[in-house]
Amino acid sequence: MREFTLRHTSWLLIGASILALFSSANAERTPSDQFHTTPTMRFETKHLVFYLERQHYLGTTIGELDQDKLIKDFLDDFDVNRLYLRSSDIRGFEERYGESLSDFLEDGYLDPAFKMFLVFRDRVDTRMKWIMNYLDQEIPLNEMGTYAPDRSEAEWPVTVAEADELWKNRLKFEIVNELLANQDTDDDAEVDVTEENVLVNAELLEDGKMGAIVKDDSNKAAEKLKSETTDVVVVTEEAEIDDFDEKLKEAKEEIRKRYERVAKWVGEIEPTEVQEVFLTTLTHQYDPHSTYMSADTLEEFAIAMRNSLVGIGALLSDDEGYCTIRELLPGGPAEYCKQLSSGDQIVGVGQGEEGEMVDVIGMKLNKVVKMIRGKKGTTVRLLIKPGEGDPSERKTVNLIRDEIQLTAKLARAEVFEVPSGDKTIPIGVIDLPAFYGSGDSDKGHSSTTEDVEELVLKLKEIGVEGIVLDLRNNGGGLLSEAINLTGLFIPVGPVVQVKDYIGHVQEYLDQDPKVVWDGPLMVLVSRFSASASEIAAGALKNHGRALIVGDPETHGKGTVQAVFEMNRSNFLSMLKPRRGAAKVTIQKYYLPDGTSTQIKGVESDIVLPSLNMHLPIGEGDLPNALAWDRIDSLDWDYDLSPRGEESSVKPTLIDFLRKQSLQRQASLDEFDYLTDNIDWFRLRQEQKEFSLNLDNRQAKREKDLEFRDTMKDRLKELSEMNFDSDEILLQVALEQQAEHDAIVAEKESLEDKPLTEIIDGDGSAEVGAVVAAAEIPEDLEIDEEETPDFDIHLRESLRIMADWIEAQDLDDSTAQNVASTVPGQKS
Repeated sequence: MREFTLRHTSWLLIGASILALFSSANAERTPSDQFHTTPTMRFETKHLVFYLERQHYLGTTIGELDQDKLIKDFLDDFDVNRLYLRSSDIRGFEERYGESLSDFLEDGYLDPAFKMFLVFRDRVDTRMKWIMNYLDQEIPLNEMGTYAPDRSEAEWPVTVAEADELWKNRLKFEIVNELLANQDTDDDAEVDVTEENVLVNAELLEDGKMGAIVKDDSNKAAEKLKSETTDVVVVTEEAEIDDFDEKLKEAKEEIRKRYERVAKWVGEIEPTEVQEVFLTTLTHQYDPHSTYMSADTLEEFAIAMRNSLVGIGALLSDDEGYCTIRELLPGGPAEYCKQLSSGDQIVGVGQGEEGEMVDVIGMKLNKVVKMIRGKKGTTVRLLIKPGEGDPSERKTVNLIRDEIQLTAKLARAEVFEVPSGDKTIPIGVIDLPAFYGSGDSDKGHSSTTEDVEELVLKLKEIGVEGIVLDLRNNGGGLLSEAINLTGLFIPVGPVVQVKDYIGHVQEYLDQDPKVVWDGPLMVLVSRFSASASEIAAGALKNHGRALIVGDPETHGKGTVQAVFEMNRSNFLSMLKPRRGAAKVTIQKYYLPDGTSTQIKGVESDIVLPSLNMHLPIGEGDLPNALAWDRIDSLDWDYDLSPRGEESSVKPTLIDFLRKQSLQRQASLDEFDYLTDNIDWFRLRQEQKEFSLNLDNRQAKREKDLEFRDTMKDRLKELSEMNFDSDEILLQVALEQQAEHDAIVAEKESLEDKPLTEIIDGDGSAEVGAVVAAAEIPEDLEIDEEETPDFDIHLRESLRIMADWIEAQDLDDSTAQNVASTVPGQKS
């Protein structure tokens, strides 16, 4: 059987945007006459068209695509916020190329793409001169007005005057962000005129005397400072104004430098980069996972598959010119440091403890990745713009680069003692971060199925009464392992169906009658559960073997891709040019009952409130995602429709467990906390416009910070209610953990810092960093400011499992009338 990797693996060279592009007056500018179709480009383009038309699941020809949409999508990759070009430019391109673009592509020519790019480059040059001139002027920040930074769905400006007005607001918005972002540093440096902080805030004055700085000398604190320090500098109102003017000047200078980099990068864009953007845009007209890989991208991909490079353990993507953390890899340092979250944006990268923090807003993603990657054991500092809160907020996170530890991606288990009435119930949780196989490691460790079986046997020996399989952070892996793992919990039977582009359907079955666990089984899922995770969860649901709990549905990726390299077979050519590859979607996956996991994913039986449902992280949030559909259900010994008569998870049981859970969701403090957090986050996500008035933004920012401080206090208090638990590790993990702990013990200088690793990752909407890193030993000191470990979703899944175990001895009618109790509620 062919082995498919179900984790999303396409690559895309993200084009520059309003904040992300490339040439400066003093830099080397790619000459315009270099933008033409070379023989290699023509060869690759014709082959890409061939693969798309003949191999793609849709079977659509290039001529059937919406050519005007292809033009707009290509330009959006450069002018993502639609600020540089004007609507007349777009109409002109559509009139000139709208009907002939497919003919150019069929013949392998990219000249229309080059001509459109050169117009864009000219528009950038013109706008850069305007920006530099505007920044030299006095810019009012006390006027009322708003700006919507995300213009990806807006129309391009019609007139120059309209574009100028948009840019004025854009630059005001950036200036306010810079002023507020620098405020935290200023606040830290400013003297807090309280008795206990006198010595902390005393500083060396210009004349060498020890002194302190205060804003005013009319209060007792200032008088005390005068009497206890050698000298005092009194900051008057006029001085504060001068200080603000200086900060404003610095903010404008930072923005000036940013756009100088933009200009430089735009001018340095080469024809092959335009080719990659355009051909990738073409593949994305079919679906978001098909992509074109240039020779350089293909080479980077090969390196990533062969080697362990060094970085931070996160999947990165380009989001409107910002390097955005799309996913924290389980077991990686970015996850362990507890200071980073999905949706956070990296706006600066610094090397070492004191290296210059380089602004990376608008920088091409592959360049940011190279800055993050580095020599093992060295420090990288990230300036983070949190995904939630005001756009001006910033924080710095220090990470140490190191190599991957095998234990980071292995399955692991934990036994929780879950309160239920006057007793506790032992419940096992198996955390599975990926579906890996024995060939995944150069050390030859066992497979997912073997590891999970080992953990299940250990849990049975301990005496757990139910098992929760946690797939919330499992983005996929090997199809064969998803099939085999499902087989651990069912006797034999179908697991998945695969349909290819010519309509042929192949079914994959578990043929091993061995069942290692026949007791209550739950699968905990989220919107991050994708591909192989969805196949396993869906099959267990189809067979009526497991209860699905978590987000309303999983990620929804039900497609698989194949990579076709474009090397010319010509034994006479000893110096063949390097060529790229096409990654094309060729199949879709269906569950045994015939339903596709595409878009809809696997629906939960019991839904828990979640922030994830307010984030654009699902397959359906990607442009041109293939549609959901269904095929015929497989014939089997029993009904494969979810929750049929043969199901061990009956509808009456689900109704009972759902009712119990909803009562807890309405009464427990932790769900009040979760609901408040979700509501606050949702409002921030829905906010599209931001005030350009500095005072208004400052006031809102302070309210946001106050709310977040309150939520941190509430979470810290809730975390004192955590269930007692014991970790259960695989034997190979125990051995490697012992080795790792010994190494860490010898490196005292690293004890307070997470160990990290990064390799270039891939994705149709992301070019980024994958991967995992060393575990942080339990005995390492935890910063008291870190977010407490309090997993509300896991806690509720354990309570649901406890309800299930308690209800096993009840018949359906009795279960419906069981008095409502709240297992685990603290009295």
